[in-house]
Amino acid sequence: MSTRGKVDEQDLAEQIGALLDEGETLLWWDKLSDKSLIGGFGKILLFFTLLVNAAILMLIFAPSLLPESGSLGWLVIPLLIVDGICLLFILLYFAFGLMTGGVNAITDQRVLVADLHKNRIVRYMRLDTLGAIRIRQEGRGRGSITFFRDESEDMRASAAQPRRLSLAGLRHLSRVVDLLRAQTDVLDDPPRR
Repeated sequence: MSTRGKVDEQDLAEQIGALLDEGETLLWWDKLSDKSLIGGFGKILLFFTLLVNAAILMLIFAPSLLPESGSLGWLVIPLLIVDGICLLFILLYFAFGLMTGGVNAITDQRVLVADLHKNRIVRYMRLDTLGAIRIRQEGRGRGSITFFRDESEDMRASAAQPRRLSLAGLRHLSRVVDLLRAQTDVLDDPPRR
């Protein structure tokens, strides 16, 4: 890594550290990856948008190829509206991680997702409230970790403190799992529902 890259990494670590509670220690962090943004909902939305675009193109070019299908031309307008709505949601979905400086982090007290441009923690889950952790391995050392809060916990779920928190598309998954093993004993327990 270049000297400039190390300085940038150190600056980001200090910026995350400034968001933590007093006495809380940052153990690991990583920027939200492109892979995490297209996983789950994003992947389904992209696939649906591609299908709608294919249907629009077929309706535009099909009447010239098949004269009998000219009566389906009225579907182009509703499909264009649906397509526009899907594209808007895709842009909003990608904007969270790509434009706001989103990071995943693990401290000695909690797992969190932070927005460094707004200098705030978006979501977090305390390690002492965990009921289970589910790990899904992907290729090339990547994977996803989902944290489930213990259901016996009386605290109500909120956007900032959800019952489930996912960190998707993590690089060097095995290192993160080893770090979590050192911090909590609930790793690999099946989630309680």
